[in-house]
Amino acid sequence: MAACPGRHTNMTAEIKMLSLQPSSQPRKPLGEIFVEQGLLSAVSVQRLVLHAQSKQMRLGELLEVIGLVTPEELAEALAIQYRCRKIADFARYSYAAAMLRLIPLEMAVKNTIFPLKMDDGKLGLAVADPTTDELFQRISSQHNVKLVLYVATRSEINRAIARHYLGQPIISGPASKSILLVEDDMLVREMVAKILVKHGYLVETAADGMEAFTKIFTMKPKLVITDKVMPKLGGYEFLFAIRNIPEFRYMPVILMTAAATPDEEKDALEKGFFDFVLKPVKEIGLLTRVQRAFQSSESLYGKTG
Repeated sequence: MAACPGRHTNMTAEIKMLSLQPSSQPRKPLGEIFVEQGLLSAVSVQRLVLHAQSKQMRLGELLEVIGLVTPEELAEALAIQYRCRKIADFARYSYAAAMLRLIPLEMAVKNTIFPLKMDDGKLGLAVADPTTDELFQRISSQHNVKLVLYVATRSEINRAIARHYLGQPIISGPASKSILLVEDDMLVREMVAKILVKHGYLVETAADGMEAFTKIFTMKPKLVITDKVMPKLGGYEFLFAIRNIPEFRYMPVILMTAAATPDEEKDALEKGFFDFVLKPVKEIGLLTRVQRAFQSSESLYGKTG
């Protein structure tokens, strides 16, 4: 695919829909593909498979989390395994509004999928996970189309979602003390933002998890502070959504909640929140947790920005 510099080429004119012929051969195990590509040894794969099973994770997910394969290498291996094409850099193309309406925003965000092209009863779909057969069958039945899957990294798909569904540009990198604050109560949102700005933090706000998802790609914050209960995407759903994006997987997220029992606090931490702040928010408690989050990131990755 080629695009003129500075222009958005129409993806529907560029992508060729391939009707893949069903194969009687069984799918090759993902680990075997990585061994053939020279990325892992057979012994390592055996051990990692057992480790993934103990963690109730898929092998590919585990390998990406611990950094043994890159998102691009995982996408390439999944494309080989499921006999699909791999696709990249498709956010720069333009897409008709009618095409985007085939996959609602919420479905695109929650399942990390993006519609590419409709041609002769076939819908090209960029997917991060080609194994979700139930979802694909539902889309196929709803629109009476045959799906043609293209494997892409989660980051590539989410950039396309941010740009074409939400009109968000992509910027290069985060500021060193940037915070995305997600809170549906305007008074609380303004009060917390005022405290943070007063202490030198760069703050962007969102009224719910879905709006926050649209902004996270443009801002690329170093820390997220989110309310627990909000319209559209709540705090837990928002955390799950960004944890599926490699570049945000280890970014600290602080949960704000009006009340929390010891069991709820334990559950929040086990689900992946870095810390929590009780409402009504106290300035000292908020700043202590924010400073701790930044210190934790700096100890892992060093100072940036």
